[in-house]
Parts: sequence; C-alpha cells; structure tokens
Amino acid sequence: MSARDILMGAFLFSDPQMMEKLLKISKTELIPKGSILVESGERQTLLPILLNGIFRGFLLDAEGRDITDCFACRRGDAVVGCNAPGEPSFISIEAITDCEVLLLPMDTVLEQLNTDLTLMRLYNHYLWEALSRHWEEKVLMHRCSAMQRYRWFLRNYPGMIDSVSNKHIASFLGMTPVTLSRLRRQLREEVTEKR
Repeated sequence: MSARDILMGAFLFSDPQMMEKLLKISKTELIPKGSILVESGERQTLLPILLNGIFRGFLLDAEGRDITDCFACRRGDAVVGCNAPGEPSFISIEAITDCEVLLLPMDTVLEQLNTDLTLMRLYNHYLWEALSRHWEEKVLMHRCSAMQRYRWFLRNYPGMIDSVSNKHIASFLGMTPVTLSRLRRQLREEVTEKR
C-alpha cells in the first residue's frame, strides 16, 4: 500500500488538492527498532503517520519505573504524544519494531487546521477516537480481572502478543510479566482442553 493510499485512508480526504499538497511536503522515513521517536516534554515538529510497524508510548512513574501507556500499530495512526498538535508530549514514544512513517511538518498541519474545515473535522474525529479508547482502557483497568484485560488485548491488538515483549504488554495491562505469563499458559491450557 502506498503512502498516498494510506494518507487518503487516514485522512479521509475529499479534497485531492490538499492531499497532494501534504504529500509534496512529506517524506517517508524508516525508524529502527529501539529508537525513541519523541521524548516526554519535547514538542513534535513533525507529525508521523504510521505506515508499518509498532510504536509504544511510555512514561516513568514516581519510582522511575517504565510504564507502557499505549501502542500505535494500525496503518494511518498518528504517532503523537498528546492530543494537541504542537504541544509538549506527555509521553515518550519508542519503536518496538522497525517502523516506517510518513512525516508531515507540524507547522503546516497546524496552519491547515486553522483554514481547512475538512482537516479540522478529521482532527475532531481523531480526538473522539482517542478519547473513546482512553475511557475504554480506563474502565478496563478498574473493573476487569487480569484475564479479562488479557483477552481484551488479544481481541483489540490481534497478533501483537507475538511481536511485543511480555514486559511491555504486562505494563500496558497493569500487571506483572509473571502474571501475564501465567495467563498466557492458562489460556493455552483452556484451548487444549476444548480440543
């Protein structure tokens, strides 16, 4: 799938001229596994749109422990550390696989947000989706058992269990890697018993 196709799908463009303008000022970049795309507190000058790969957002808690806050893994995901473009990132973002992104200059995106109603609607759509995911995850963490959280992860992030370390998944789901390993084993045993 080309960057043009992904940009079209991600931004739902009805204005081909706007898409062409953004494509002309964008560039594709490969981000190696383990690279930090943005540090917490840094202002992003580029808006990365995910073409391939998996990023994780993380922060350090009061004791300095690394906590995985989110994953960006779907083509067309905007890989940002906050919902307000141009503001300092709340989290750091790391490539946990080799990744390919389409980079758009943030100042141009912000300028277009102020003048293009289609782009503003798209931005609002992304905000609603992000807010919905936030609340779903918050409720999940406080109301669901560890096994329910793990099953939710398997449904919502298909295939990632084999691509992402247990440490990052466990942190994201609010459990220890030992608990996650136990749940994985328990689920495998349940599947085997059903056969």
